[in-house]
Amino acid sequence: MSPADFALPPQERGRTRRARIVRAAALLIDSAPSSGRRPLTLRGIAEAADTPVASIYHYFPDVDSIIAAVAAQYGNELISAVQAGLSRPTESLRSLLDTIFAIYREFFAARPGLRELWFDRRASDNVVGIHRGFRENLAKMLHARMLEFSTKPHDVLAYQTWIEITGILWELAFQSDPDGDPRVVAEIYELSDRFLRRRLGVTLASSDERQDPDRSRPSRANRLTSAVQPEGPAPRTWESRLPPQARGRKNRAQILSAATAIIDSQGPHGPDVTARAIADAAGTSPASMYRYFEDLDSLVAAVAAEYMHELLGVLDEVEASSEGLDYSGWNKRKVVAYRDFFARRRGLRELWFDRHASEKVQEIHAHYRRVIAERNHQAMSRYANLPGELFSQILNVEVTGALWDLAFTLDPNGHPYVVDEIEELDMDFARRLRERES
Repeated sequence: MSPADFALPPQERGRTRRARIVRAAALLIDSAPSSGRRPLTLRGIAEAADTPVASIYHYFPDVDSIIAAVAAQYGNELISAVQAGLSRPTESLRSLLDTIFAIYREFFAARPGLRELWFDRRASDNVVGIHRGFRENLAKMLHARMLEFSTKPHDVLAYQTWIEITGILWELAFQSDPDGDPRVVAEIYELSDRFLRRRLGVTLASSDERQDPDRSRPSRANRLTSAVQPEGPAPRTWESRLPPQARGRKNRAQILSAATAIIDSQGPHGPDVTARAIADAAGTSPASMYRYFEDLDSLVAAVAAEYMHELLGVLDEVEASSEGLDYSGWNKRKVVAYRDFFARRRGLRELWFDRHASEKVQEIHAHYRRVIAERNHQAMSRYANLPGELFSQILNVEVTGALWDLAFTLDPNGHPYVVDEIEELDMDFARRLRERES
């Protein structure tokens, strides 16, 4: 049960009024994209629901709870649609995948505002919990339905991993194309085919047999590439100017070190992640801290930026020690190095994968993904003589990033199954390039 499902009114009249409030909020959210939508207010929802503001408090304590109820309803509708698709008789797994993916594509295309809420990377804890519950339920449904097709023993974790792989790609598919970018949708099919063959031992029909009415529709890959990895140097609003004098640089470094230590011990939302506590730990005052950082958000972003540079340093070390190796050897070293790095400092890792991170931290993460995609592109050419396209590397970085998050959500040392899948995905990426060239 999701947080938004608790305390349903006992009487039919109350349930009807509550449903009207949720429906009104859903219409407001879906009426415009987030960039052009005014923030939801209780008064606005009350007017749309034709009910007094005071009445809303009988059912919801605040706006966030209403938004969570909207997300829960959206997720329940998607689960019901997928469940109906899984219940249909099918002759093959290929046919079943066609049905499921068509449901996803049509569902996400139908209501863009609600789709944005569903994929919101900075959603509230309630919405994140609802999304997590949705993925868990979907994994169990897929596990029960696909047992008849599988020839290898497996558990629900395989489906959790598959859902993470396809989930990030569905989000990217609709970032630049309101109908779902056909090239990204094709990637969802291909990665699913190869994952299910590898992990479940299923035999799929030839991809040529799949009938996709939009296969001839041109992809908006260039727009997606620009949206996910902008061309040229992106403005770095998260970078703060270093003090000109050595004393100022030392003071700044002490403050940054104190913030890093507190976040690493408590996580990004710990009780001491405050200007006062960080200043005390650094042996200075909040006023002095603001000489070097505009606000607390800028300081936390500086911590994230330092973490990013250390991550890039991990890749530098791998490349420096991989002379003479082939792509497989380089990739194995890379995965092990990243796993060990993420396992060392829990709090900083939580900041890196924080869904509630500020826009500045999100920009840092986007910059990192852009750099990693370019460096992976270069490594593929250097170690395997397979340059491929940068667009494909962009998608691969997004997918493996989602899996690193999952690996450490499941296990503080990185879940072995998911880490192994990250390595397999990178190796399969190289195999796909070879297949296309042959």
